[in-house]
Amino acid sequence: MLDLHSFIRNNNFYKKLIIDDLLFVEYKCMAEETKAGIWSDTNYFVFVTSGKKMWRSIYNDYVVQTGDSLFVRKGANLVHQYFEEQYCALMVFIPDDFITKFTSRFSSAIRSLPQQVAEPDSVIRVQLDEYLEAYVNSLATFLGAQLLPDKNLLIHKFEELLLNIFTRPLHTEVARYLNSLNKDQSTQLRQVMEENFAYNLKLEQFATLCNMSLSSFKRVFNSVYGTSPGKWLTQKRLDFAAHLLLTSDKSVGQISFDCGFEEPSSFIRVFKQKFNCTPLQYRSVKA
Repeated sequence: MLDLHSFIRNNNFYKKLIIDDLLFVEYKCMAEETKAGIWSDTNYFVFVTSGKKMWRSIYNDYVVQTGDSLFVRKGANLVHQYFEEQYCALMVFIPDDFITKFTSRFSSAIRSLPQQVAEPDSVIRVQLDEYLEAYVNSLATFLGAQLLPDKNLLIHKFEELLLNIFTRPLHTEVARYLNSLNKDQSTQLRQVMEENFAYNLKLEQFATLCNMSLSSFKRVFNSVYGTSPGKWLTQKRLDFAAHLLLTSDKSVGQISFDCGFEEPSSFIRVFKQKFNCTPLQYRSVKA
């Protein structure tokens, strides 16, 4: 999977502003991109300025076009590019530590958030009100300037975005998630695993998403789930595959891919070990 944050940060093709781990970028889709798996260890906002694109979480598809906005939680997604018009967007990458410091610093300004009814998806639509519209326009001005703006001013632009999110009722779902980054390691680990188990990420990448070393990740994982990450991922993916076999008409190869298995042959083998039949037999018997 493509490390989106690092790829953009290290690619001179994009017009961008970098302050420590913070990143503003004017993203223009490269012509050869169609469908791809991406992941990012940093949360990011997407403000679409032209074209059309789709983000896919484990359970839902989110199609965006000119004028739409998304918040994408750190982790993995599948994306699909449409070529009616070149896709362009302004993107803002904000790491966890900046967000947690912000919530501590501006705790008095952050309104009380209503109780969460259901866990939000890893992709959240953002309504572009007049405040965010003004913010996006100012961001475009910053990226188009010939001289690099003052570092402190740029940091304030990141804080301005977060203040918009935390103080406007329209953005409660995003605000709740950002505030959850202050929770304990076990809670964050559960959140990361439940949102990303179906993607073919390495254990090192899961650990990075949890802001842990690999050894710490394995230790905390075992205390939370009572088993190893590898065993848990295999069983979770197989259960999800069984669900897809009964609730969709996707091919075995597509289900294998959607559940994070590298090869359909290995998927069929481990599926048969658990369910004592092949995926197609499971579909015909259980349907």
